[in-house]
Amino acid sequence: MHWLALVFPDWPLQALFRGQTHTFPQAVVVRQRVVALDATALAKGVRPGHGLADALALAPTLVARPRSITAEHAALRDAACCALRYTPRVTLDNGGLLLEVAGSIRLFGGMDALLRQLRTDLAGAGFHALSASAPTARAARWLALGAPGQCVSDLDALPGALAPLPLHAMEAGTHINTLLADSGLNRLAQVMALPRNALARRDAAALRRLLDQALGHRPDPRPGFEPPRSIDSRLELPVPRHDADVLLFAVTRLFNAGCAQLAAAHAGIETCLIELEHEHHPPTPLTLTLGTPSRDARRMILLTREHLARITLPEAVSALRLSAPEWTPLNGHSTDLFGPHSPSPRQRREACSQLVERLRARLGDDAVHALSVRADHRPECVARVAEPGSSQTAAAAAGRPLWLLASPQPLQLHDGHPWRAGRLQLVSGPERIESGWWDSDDLNSPCPGDALRDYFVAIGAGHERLWIYREHAPPHRWYLHGLFA
Repeated sequence: MHWLALVFPDWPLQALFRGQTHTFPQAVVVRQRVVALDATALAKGVRPGHGLADALALAPTLVARPRSITAEHAALRDAACCALRYTPRVTLDNGGLLLEVAGSIRLFGGMDALLRQLRTDLAGAGFHALSASAPTARAARWLALGAPGQCVSDLDALPGALAPLPLHAMEAGTHINTLLADSGLNRLAQVMALPRNALARRDAAALRRLLDQALGHRPDPRPGFEPPRSIDSRLELPVPRHDADVLLFAVTRLFNAGCAQLAAAHAGIETCLIELEHEHHPPTPLTLTLGTPSRDARRMILLTREHLARITLPEAVSALRLSAPEWTPLNGHSTDLFGPHSPSPRQRREACSQLVERLRARLGDDAVHALSVRADHRPECVARVAEPGSSQTAAAAAGRPLWLLASPQPLQLHDGHPWRAGRLQLVSGPERIESGWWDSDDLNSPCPGDALRDYFVAIGAGHERLWIYREHAPPHRWYLHGLFA
């Protein structure tokens, strides 16, 4: 086995803001004491452990937030979902992650390539991690805490790699660290050199167990991470903002994490809800509806951009929430063995669906429709407004023009012949239509009821092809109903 450990510096701050930056310095406090801070606050002289009053004296514009254990749990879950792309064996470990990657290193082109891709995915969700790897999970964790960047592949090399680490890397607890410090010990090399009996006499049996697990002398079973079956993520902004670009940046963090969660479950979504939270108003909802199930974060981000361009916010946004409780199984798609030459039918359908999504987001749902064809001989009744992507129920009749007039235009008669800027020459017809008597009493029907007509194709004075008809019943009036291309 080979374990990769990830630890997240300033985790309380990362979990709360996920890489969102601001001109103001930021910090997280517990009991009026700084526990995590950003680079801006660090440059102002603020340090972990400072009291809030001292921190504000050094950085008067400091944005201080209380620590949120709920946000940390949710953020670690999202980071674990990103990691599931690289191995099915992921473990949550005291605010960090452990990945068993022995079977993945070659698949991703080596440990360095795997780490590059993993860090890119984590950065997309707003996380920055330090890492180390080793044959045991506990040794990898200790190295990530005390000497990040190391990669130990041989079990026999572990004692030498662990020896220089400081005591705090063992996470043995305050009591044991104090006990060791009082004995004049400050490195793991000194602890590993102690006889086992000495550790037992000094009430440090737990430390011996930790060392045995780190060195591979004792089993260290780890529970696997199970991703949740719904998306419900929330992200606070450092300060309330109106800017669409700032909101889109925060939404991108949520979508990248959510789509990693969907990928781990081999699922997609057709709809999701984004709630823009305000300090003094109810949340502003944005409902995203996809034409086909998807877990493509870029597709959802583009759709969100269109929605944000149309809404008017009652107040600045202080936080965002993304929820998608209903998932659809979504299998992967095979790619072309010889590379992409032309779009496949599936790709064309998805491209059309995405176009409809963006048009509806920009223009409104009621402004974008498809046309379907139904079995009806009356030309004005053949086309029906339908949901984009729905199938047609009947094929359109051949020999009819694509362009029908909204209302048939009466034609003049000269010497008994239809006339439109000149005499019309009939080249085919008649095609008799007798249909629609069942609609005569339906006041809600868009069709005219009983239709008795003889249709002809005619050539006009300008050589245009026209579709005209003559009423079957007296006085046998003539009308222009459509034009051919």
